[in-house]
Amino acid sequence: MAKKMRVGFGVIIIFAFILTLIALFTPGWRSYKGDGAPDFGLVSYQCGDGNRKIPDWECSKWSGSKASHEKVALALVIIACILQAVAVGCFFALFSPRLRLGIPTASICALAFFCLFIAILVYGVRYKSKVAYMTSLSYELVADTYLGYAYWIAVVAALFTLLAAIVAGGLVGDHRLPID
Repeated sequence: MAKKMRVGFGVIIIFAFILTLIALFTPGWRSYKGDGAPDFGLVSYQCGDGNRKIPDWECSKWSGSKASHEKVALALVIIACILQAVAVGCFFALFSPRLRLGIPTASICALAFFCLFIAILVYGVRYKSKVAYMTSLSYELVADTYLGYAYWIAVVAALFTLLAAIVAGGLVGDHRLPID
């Protein structure tokens, strides 16, 4: 039973780690309404295409000037990625009969969840506070924003990280070593 829980924990935390990396490096945290509209992420951006394409210099300048809530969200997601990577390392160490890593692993997953939760909360509440009216190549004013797909991927990653913390908490128990 414990071995199945360990494998289940590993699958969950690796999946959560991959989702967090996807959310971090894809440009869909803030999206603009309309076909071909630009998308901006925590690390990357996409300037749109067709009539709604934003000039590259303006798009790059806007993406480079991050608001404080974007910097906080970026830092917390990076910390969560690091903690999840440590949790993946703990997963492989959980198979050693001499190492008792249930409590540290559950704590690391809980901290990673907490970081993702705060990042999602801060970004979700403040994403409209950064006013960004941009003019497309066809001189159309691009202004309507909404939370994009990468934001929702981060939400799913946070839920899987919470699930991993719960499963890792189930690994904490009385595992007595035989006396040699």
